[in-house]
Amino acid sequence: MHIASTEIAKDLDIEIDEIIWKEDFNEAWAIIDENSIWVLPIENSYMWSIHASLYNFLQYDYKIIWEYYQDVNHCICSKEKELKNIKKAYSQLPALDQCTNYFKKHNIIPEIFSDTALSAKYVNESKETWLAAICSEKAAKIYWLNILEKNIQDQKWNTTRFAIITTQNNKTKYKRKSKKISILFEASDVPASLHKCLGAFATNHVNLTKIESLPSYSWKFHYLFWLDFEWEMKDVNIIKSLIELAFFTKTIKIIWEY
Repeated sequence: MHIASTEIAKDLDIEIDEIIWKEDFNEAWAIIDENSIWVLPIENSYMWSIHASLYNFLQYDYKIIWEYYQDVNHCICSKEKELKNIKKAYSQLPALDQCTNYFKKHNIIPEIFSDTALSAKYVNESKETWLAAICSEKAAKIYWLNILEKNIQDQKWNTTRFAIITTQNNKTKYKRKSKKISILFEASDVPASLHKCLGAFATNHVNLTKIESLPSYSWKFHYLFWLDFEWEMKDVNIIKSLIELAFFTKTIKIIWEY
């Protein structure tokens, strides 16, 4: 996330004083305010959506001002110089899950740690030389670890999608624009309601780029749907689609256009 934050800062219309890190997603969401901008992962090409982020859009009335895609390059790093001597690797659970085949191939035991960079710090401070961290090249350099191998993730084109999130009143703008809209809705409890909801976009020639169902907090086995689609809110086709969608839904929340 630090790498993504550094890159994103280049395209903001304000100066960034400090990049801070929080161990827990919920902790980060709870302290978003008018004077801060948060870079949080919302989706990975290998591990699907990051629900800890998506669900917080229901709890907080925040907006997305842009999205950023970062290529994932997991490295196995250690004070040890020979890969054959590594017995255990520490990292955050998503990073470990993305390297499952590598661990099986090299008979390495994965161990969950709170963060990829902090796992590098832990390995650096440990007296055991046969431990490794799954982290970025930058983290390995910061904590003086040997990079035993790069790009060890199972999916070589592994990419994480980040959202740049602010409060509704925050006037910060991003210099680029994706021309994309994200919404959450709950379909009405009638036959073919989802078909009718999606039909609202099909009949108005709106291209959907993402659709995902999420268990609803309102009642057991009820579902919400997250949609991403192209164009801007002012476009006639979008306005018509949302008006039609409203006929077949219980709730609609527009996350924002970016």
